[in-house]
Amino acid sequence: MRPGRRAQVWRHQPAFRRPRHFHAEPEINLVLRGWARLGVGASERTLRPGELVFFHPGQDHVLLDGAPDLELFVLALDPALAERVVDPGRPPSAWSASLSPAELESLSEALRGVSDVASAEAAESVIAAVFELAAARMVGGGAAARRALEELLVAPHASLTELAARVRKHPSDLSRDFHRQYRVPLVELRARIRLMRFIEQVDAGDDLLRASFEAGFGSYSQCHRVFRRSLGCSPSAYFGGKRAQLDHVVCPGPPSSDLPVRRPSPTACTSRSPSP
Repeated sequence: MRPGRRAQVWRHQPAFRRPRHFHAEPEINLVLRGWARLGVGASERTLRPGELVFFHPGQDHVLLDGAPDLELFVLALDPALAERVVDPGRPPSAWSASLSPAELESLSEALRGVSDVASAEAAESVIAAVFELAAARMVGGGAAARRALEELLVAPHASLTELAARVRKHPSDLSRDFHRQYRVPLVELRARIRLMRFIEQVDAGDDLLRASFEAGFGSYSQCHRVFRRSLGCSPSAYFGGKRAQLDHVVCPGPPSSDLPVRRPSPTACTSRSPSP
């Protein structure tokens, strides 16, 4: 996010392409023209005009391919604002929703004009409206998996057994349903949420040891192991300067120059499947 902003929208640009990554901000990808093939975990989805997908905090995602005429908008909300816009008790499913032609035309005009809006509050209202619409359209899937995601976002220290007891499911059934619904294994998403919480705690002033416990890790060595496997470096290296490199890393373009890409978020991190 830009300093002082709680919501932001990007229009894909050919000079930038993020590798597969995840971050703390919930994100929406909306196709206005052409098509885009997106990856989440081991799954893929091709979006057509008027289709959008919602990425939860910790869900790894990447733009894999797209039409030469693709017009793609990426919207993100500060987590605190997202809690006010999206009902935390009914988080959207991981996959897509479709807009009517009238809705698409209205949103297209609004999103294309966001860059001309001088007021941050006015821009936030436009972006928040898209999130509200998406959340209303994308409530679905298993209730237990939705409740488990809600619990994870609030209490990432909870174990799979504890989560299963809270949603009244057998741990193996919950794990299977969660993976099917959100395309990311529950224990993996939990590890990522803990990592993001750990980074927030260090940014707030905690030392590495205290931050690891506050984030829900059982020990600093566990945190260190997950951190390195996720981000490719140690916590000390990350906070010692590696962070800036990860925040702005872009992938080299594919053989075809037609692949559309988007400007990276300064808070995004590379994802390489952390272990729980």
